[in-house]
Amino acid sequence: MFGGPIMNIGLIGCGRVASLHMNVYAHIKDANVVAVSDIDLRKARTFADKYGIGKVFTNYTDLLEIKDLGFVDICTPTSTHARVVCDVAKSGHDILVEKPMALSTAECERMILESKKHGVKVCVCHNQLFFPSIRKAKSMVDSGDYDLASFRTSFKGSTELMGCPSWISNPGEGGILWEEGYHTAYLQLHFLQNIKEVYAVGSKVKHPVHDVFTVLLRTSGRSYGIIEASWIAKERELSCEISNSDGKIAQIDLKCDHLLEKTGAIHRHKNLVYRFYTGEKRLLGGWIHKVGTLLKTRFPSIYGLSHFFLIKSYMESLENGSSPPVQPEEGKEAIKLLECIEESLDKHQPVLIK
Repeated sequence: MFGGPIMNIGLIGCGRVASLHMNVYAHIKDANVVAVSDIDLRKARTFADKYGIGKVFTNYTDLLEIKDLGFVDICTPTSTHARVVCDVAKSGHDILVEKPMALSTAECERMILESKKHGVKVCVCHNQLFFPSIRKAKSMVDSGDYDLASFRTSFKGSTELMGCPSWISNPGEGGILWEEGYHTAYLQLHFLQNIKEVYAVGSKVKHPVHDVFTVLLRTSGRSYGIIEASWIAKERELSCEISNSDGKIAQIDLKCDHLLEKTGAIHRHKNLVYRFYTGEKRLLGGWIHKVGTLLKTRFPSIYGLSHFFLIKSYMESLENGSSPPVQPEEGKEAIKLLECIEESLDKHQPVLIK
């Protein structure tokens, strides 16, 4: 992607995720964000001034009149995705849309239909698929030498701990299941084949939506999946675990992008090494962030690197005419799985995936 033709980008939504995307674009020489839009004019101007962006709009339809855009990056709330994506598709611009793709499979179908009708390419931001540790785990499973028995994903945190906006627990935006659980949904679909049944149990402890829940995913084969979630935790956890039929386990800590294989008698020693390694990596990450702040240089965080690989891959697909790295049909499947999980939580019984 370096040294190629400059690709102009229009960005809609100037919130926290948009800043993360801008940090990524700062490390892709061919990316040039030329315009931003936000319904809050002051917010949009502050954002544009910070990143040196020339054009500012409060109505995104005005941004869509720019003719030489390589694609439009949509970083608005989930409840707006279907409308904005369809409008952008009608303008003929290719699209990168943040997760979750939409609030329902019906919305996803509208987005897919509109994009196909107007011949535009849509990429959904399933960024966690692009962690090197996730890619390594997937290659282990795909190699044929690792007979997958189970795949477990776990996320723990809280609005206060993560500094997230309060609307993350808003039912109108899908709640915690959509905002945080969406990642685990597409990861489960990435590793498990033919998920047939969902059984979820959970509680609404501190929020008007389910903020603590566990999900069991049954497939048509021997493998199964587990999702563990808590949005009332006092410590952040973002992890995955794969196990095979021989009892081997590999754990992934996505906070530091590290995969640890656990085997045999050296299990305890590896845990010690792992704890030391992750501790040092966290310290190093904090040091890099401080130095970057002092030098006014934007270093992508470990989490931001997954966005970097995804966005870079999408830009390359637009240049060479290949399919986007994450297609909207994949986003729809993740939403479908979330709908089944939500139905199981509400009905307190297993739900078959049709």
